[in-house]
Amino acid sequence: MEMLPHRVIRLLQLGQQERALQCEAIWLCASCHTCAARCPKGLDLSRAMEALRLHWLREGVERIGPHDLSAEVLSEAPQQAIVSCYRKYSR
Repeated sequence: MEMLPHRVIRLLQLGQQERALQCEAIWLCASCHTCAARCPKGLDLSRAMEALRLHWLREGVERIGPHDLSAEVLSEAPQQAIVSCYRKYSR
């Protein structure tokens, strides 16, 4: 990640929403909740990353579509992984 999740949250706190929305970190977050477990303030950073992704998706920006996956990935990846990917990266 070019910016750690807590830095993205700091941008939001400082009113720099547009800059936070441009971060690759919101798309790379695996939503594993490790950062939430370690946060001394008890913030659920993965939910914040999800909210930022949803903002982009509601604006019509898709991160990945069916045409972006190779035939090899489609034939070898578990179906659950593909569905999960679309839930996270597309409308």
